[in-house]
Amino acid sequence: MSTSLTMGEITSVAKNSKGFASLRTTIPISMVRQWELKPKDRLYWKWEVRNGEMIAVVVKYDPKKTAARDKSKKK
Repeated sequence: MSTSLTMGEITSVAKNSKGFASLRTTIPISMVRQWELKPKDRLYWKWEVRNGEMIAVVVKYDPKKTAARDKSKKK
């Protein structure tokens, strides 16, 4: 069974560093609290196309859980 809950927040994007094309943003406090994030924790970013629109799915990185989740989605 799959449960779906849609929530969202708006954050701003800023330059990362000179010489790099990547950008940075603030992680909303609701996500920090939910995942109990600390400095140096890692996030797993995955891109999907849903209804013709590209979206990003972000989860707290856990090598064992992330690999298992990706394998189950491919079945």
